[in-house]
Amino acid sequence: MTKATMVPLLEDLFQYDDPVLILNTSCNIESISNKAAQILNLDEEIGKPLPMDDLSQSRWNSFIKRIRQEKFSFSSFNIKGKDSAYKEIKVFGMFLKKNNLVFLKILNEDSDNKFQLYRKHFLNDLPYGLLFFKDEMINEINSRAIELLDIDLGNISNLSFDSFLSKYFDYGYKKLQFLSELKAFGHATLEVKRLNRQNEERYLTMNCKYFYYLDMIVVSIVDHTETVKLKQKVKELEHFSEIGKISANITHELKNAVTSLKGFMELLKFNTTEEGKKYIKIIESEMQRMETILSEILYLAKPTKFIKEKVSMLHVIEEVIEIMQPQAYKNHVVIQLKADEECDSMITGNVNHLKQMFINLVKNAIEVMENGGTITIELKNICNKVQVLIKDEGTGIPEENLNKLFTPFFTTKDEGTGLGLSLVKKVVDEHHGKISVESIVDVGSTFILEFPGYTENYTKYYYDENQMKKLLASRTANSVPLV
Repeated sequence: MTKATMVPLLEDLFQYDDPVLILNTSCNIESISNKAAQILNLDEEIGKPLPMDDLSQSRWNSFIKRIRQEKFSFSSFNIKGKDSAYKEIKVFGMFLKKNNLVFLKILNEDSDNKFQLYRKHFLNDLPYGLLFFKDEMINEINSRAIELLDIDLGNISNLSFDSFLSKYFDYGYKKLQFLSELKAFGHATLEVKRLNRQNEERYLTMNCKYFYYLDMIVVSIVDHTETVKLKQKVKELEHFSEIGKISANITHELKNAVTSLKGFMELLKFNTTEEGKKYIKIIESEMQRMETILSEILYLAKPTKFIKEKVSMLHVIEEVIEIMQPQAYKNHVVIQLKADEECDSMITGNVNHLKQMFINLVKNAIEVMENGGTITIELKNICNKVQVLIKDEGTGIPEENLNKLFTPFFTTKDEGTGLGLSLVKKVVDEHHGKISVESIVDVGSTFILEFPGYTENYTKYYYDENQMKKLLASRTANSVPLV
């Protein structure tokens, strides 16, 4: 056998003993394997045209145009052997532009099964789904498509292209419009939103292409869920940003009005009856509550100056427990703290913000335990991270509400503002921490907070640009190897 030089990309697909031909674009033989010569009943005559009938010659010209555009393709030819008899062969071809050569592999007999095995493994390794429809019925499908579409394998053999499309179109005319576009242009795209088995939303893009020379429709499926959700998140953040700007302006004006009203209420105290003073006390209490709500809205809506320092999480929690103890006692709630003596609870943070965050969490825990109970606060140190667990014995949180807890203005309380947990989330984010919730209805909930542990010199240099430059310069100088 005379064998042309093969590029590494083709060595795994075209082995020495495979039925392989290497031709130039004029259909002259550059190389032919012994197996191919045996199947075609040809002598190994290099440089001569591959003998074929007129119909096959026409197919060859079309085949060359296709593989120049698409790099690979399938076709069939009638080849004339040395005994003047014609033999039909099916081939898989690849075009090597650099050498202007065509590699053909004959797919007849046992080589067809071997190639199908290669193709099966290749298709299942692809990161996107693929379906092949031949004569309007499914011909092949890879494992990724089965996963993305959640197709029932028991009925897959009866899946027609029409029934496949019917699953994703609400109205018949839309399907007809899609099919019309596919036939007219050879390709059409369908965007699909569906729920998987875990009841999670998935966003899929289906690209359908019709290969007229094979009379085959190929559907590729790409999962764009992460991209779509990221865009939704960006849009949501932009929306909240605009609301934040408006809220900050309105809140500022309302706080000014409340301050003025408080001044007038002080004056009214001196010119009213004892009964009037009782009403003034109620008004002042409500105004104080209003001012608290406005402060929370302003904190959430407007960036604040954030001064960090070395903070003992243990001391912060102890102070919060002391502050909340009267309210807990009034509601028949016991607050207990569990912390290992050797637990390093130091973090880099803002004491006031952390206090407000824990006050909100403990206050919520007290409110959900109408019949009293125990709030357990655990402090742990795991891999240089400080973890705080706040457990209550309340009513629990339904699963459908868990993902909404930290959304501004979401609340299940009759008189709640829905700002408390949003404030908690903001403080956690400011401290580069994480927060999660575990809950069982009628058993209780656990809020799990995790913060990076304190690192020496980190605070001093991280927030001082000049000091940071000096630190980096000194580290760079000290890291230069000696020669």
